Amino acid sequence: MATSVSFFEALLQTPLLQRALCAGALVGLACACLSPFVVLRRMAFVGDGMAHAAFGGLGLGLFLISGSKSDDVAVQGITIGFCLILAFAIGKVSRRGQGRISEDSAIGVAFAVAMALGALLITLRFRSEPQYANWEGYLFGNLTTISAGQVGLTLGLAITVVVLLTVLHKEWMYYTYDENLAEVSGLPVSLLHYLFLLLLVLTVVIAARIVGIVLASASLVLPGLAALAVCRSLGSALALAGVLGVVSFEVGLYCSYVWNVPPGSCVILVQFSCFALASVARRLR
Repeated sequence: MATSVSFFEALLQTPLLQRALCAGALVGLACACLSPFVVLRRMAFVGDGMAHAAFGGLGLGLFLISGSKSDDVAVQGITIGFCLILAFAIGKVSRRGQGRISEDSAIGVAFAVAMALGALLITLRFRSEPQYANWEGYLFGNLTTISAGQVGLTLGLAITVVVLLTVLHKEWMYYTYDENLAEVSGLPVSLLHYLFLLLLVLTVVIAARIVGIVLASASLVLPGLAALAVCRSLGSALALAGVLGVVSFEVGLYCSYVWNVPPGSCVILVQFSCFALASVARRLR
């Protein structure tokens, strides 16, 4: 059911909505800038696994810290640390010649174990403290409690992603298109590999606060697919993906307010619409 107050009137009067728009734009930018690399490196499953593995970190944080909520800074810190450990383990087995388990198998195991661990720990926690049962927002996204500190956190993430991708632009391109040749040429391929996983983990965990862990991985794929469908170079694809990421989050939040529906679903559907239009434009061209 649509609200009686228009979106722009509410935007002028409601600091919460202003913070939600800012956080959405920043998370959309961070996800979209990584998206072309995720697509070209065929790491969509990695992003999906990390998004779901974050549930295990959330359960661990809630279990260890009595009286905590899913959006507490300490819980988010434990979630990030948990995902970083998993990302490092996946990175070890995904590097060629350094593991006996295939990358997809390692991610599948990490995904299943982390989800099971999160469900177990959250159940044990809420048996003793049922008044803190607010973890659903972490699964599906919840913009009703976005704080100024969380907006600052997303700003720091967006700046970090943009700066690293800009400063190491040539190295990222070389690593993305031909990893073996980049290593032979003397580039620190292992460092680039783990650095990318680090950015991926941080982005997924923070994006989960906006769209939820169920939909966060889609934001790491759809903008890149749309941009790569119409662009002829990686640089232009990165720029277009960044624009699509910001616009899709803002339009999605607008639709969420007008139709009174979950914001995460609207954001992903807007991104899919952009991808569909880009695919049509590519065929016509």
